[in-house]
Amino acid sequence: MASFIQPQEILESAKAGSISRLGAFVTTRTLNQAAGVAEGLLLARSGTTGQECISPTTAALVQGAVGFSVYRPMSEDFDATHHYADNEAVGIMEHGHMNVLCEGTCVADKPVFSRILTDGSANTVVGKVRADSDYPAGGVVITPSDPVDQVTGFSIRLSDGTVDKTFVFNSDATPTVAEVAAGLVALIDASTEFQAAGTVTISITATSGIVDVLAVSDQLAITTPARAIRVPGTFFDASRTGAGLVEIRRAQIN
Repeated sequence: MASFIQPQEILESAKAGSISRLGAFVTTRTLNQAAGVAEGLLLARSGTTGQECISPTTAALVQGAVGFSVYRPMSEDFDATHHYADNEAVGIMEHGHMNVLCEGTCVADKPVFSRILTDGSANTVVGKVRADSDYPAGGVVITPSDPVDQVTGFSIRLSDGTVDKTFVFNSDATPTVAEVAAGLVALIDASTEFQAAGTVTISITATSGIVDVLAVSDQLAITTPARAIRVPGTFFDASRTGAGLVEIRRAQIN
């Protein structure tokens, strides 16, 4: 039997992956993921030939993501978990408004983060949105690479979701890993937004619960990353916030 769905039915369905307002821009890419993918999740380029997409598992994939998987009404009839199978063409909202399921609660006009790593408990779905960076206990860990004695300037640029700050430690001509770590820990811990600890590593937490590492010097490696990364140009919308099903808006990136 043929099924005909009017645009307003999709807009009013209020399900994860449903486009919530007119004017969204939707494209398709072939899924390159054996496990499939559900609707309302962030997707990134897979890096293979063609238009393939995958779930983001690194900060770089989130930062270069193509958009969110679109709700397909007919798929509910045969698959309640993964609505797009491997090698299927996925509808992707590149920019516009969409209803998605949020981990925890969110606040209007705050940035959207996307999960890249499981938290080892209930939150395991890569590409699902949340309102903070979900860093592990102890914070995001940054480790100076040895040797550091060829460099005299070390910088870390951080955001707590609202404030963006850069911390620069200028050393003498022969710094050690311990000196670099101690210098940056002191600078970061003196701020009102972030806390830091460590002697040969730099463990960073934040009052807001968000540690977003925007940039680091080449000699500083992120050895324990956050488990969710900020999605560029994407914010929680005022019309539907809180917990559960929420609305996001994504600006045109390219």
